[in-house]
Amino acid sequence: MATAKDFLIIDCEAHTMPLDFRKHINYYPGTRYFSKPEESPTGRWWCTNPVTGERREKPADWTKEGLIADMDTAGIDMACMLRESFLGLSYNGVPCSTNYHVIEAMEQYPNRIIGCSNVGPHLNRGVKNAIKELEILHTEYGFKCTKVYSPEDGGPINHKDMMPFYERCQELGVVVFIHTGLAVGGHSDYCRPMQLDDICLAFPELKIVAYHFGWPEHETLNALAWKHKNLYIGMSGMLGPLYYAPVKLAHMVGSIMNMMLGSEKIVFGTDWPAAPADLQVQAILNLKIPKDLQEGWGYPPITDQDRANMLGINLAKLLNIEVPKKYKKWVK
Repeated sequence: MATAKDFLIIDCEAHTMPLDFRKHINYYPGTRYFSKPEESPTGRWWCTNPVTGERREKPADWTKEGLIADMDTAGIDMACMLRESFLGLSYNGVPCSTNYHVIEAMEQYPNRIIGCSNVGPHLNRGVKNAIKELEILHTEYGFKCTKVYSPEDGGPINHKDMMPFYERCQELGVVVFIHTGLAVGGHSDYCRPMQLDDICLAFPELKIVAYHFGWPEHETLNALAWKHKNLYIGMSGMLGPLYYAPVKLAHMVGSIMNMMLGSEKIVFGTDWPAAPADLQVQAILNLKIPKDLQEGWGYPPITDQDRANMLGINLAKLLNIEVPKKYKKWVK
């Protein structure tokens, strides 16, 4: 049986927060939402076996050191690290961390941390200001990807004022990670998968990874990824609960592979610290398509090449990351 050590594993979404920020925002009641599982419905869903009631604690140390420790436990080689804002939880006060926190992590762990900028909320702060910070981070500090999180912003991902931002990302070769589907906090209507159609049509060379399977509108996202060559499907935020629902995960992944005729557009991610990283890696290592789903639903079987593609090869290609020699056999 394949193990984590057999594959290059790259996490497309890891949120962190410096310890001093954690200490200083404890007086915001909403911050408890993202601590222990029993204090939030998402925590219970992400970390609890619905059949047995078994519960895994969410990671409590959200610092860069805590991230590296969890990566080591899970067998994750590299992670796209981004600052956390939590604007809604801080009553639109100030972001709980900054991109400089990511720069420090990149300098301390150059072979483990990939810079993912978060220069939003783009519309609220002004798209020109967001573009300026984007240019600095990606041209001077080597960031490779950026996140768009519209639920806490002033409009949807396909808002006309966002188009110059996507255009600049395309020019710089920045891969854009976009929150899609249900928003735990903020406006879910601002990040519906169908809105990606406008962006992909306008910028066909812009590489986009749509987070969270687009759930619960995942079939819409699958169709759009089939339509647009530049659109990829990210698994982050869903693999925690789906670890406890392997047949449901088989349906989610199988339906993508049925349309795409392969696994080349699926990207692994944890949304750390939403759930323990090792469970999420194991969800992919355990992934199988049962015979009845192959014969009745047209889902192809999962191979080790598919696992390699999902766990790191696809994202390495997107981000132009050199794949270490020991993993070269998976690069097709």
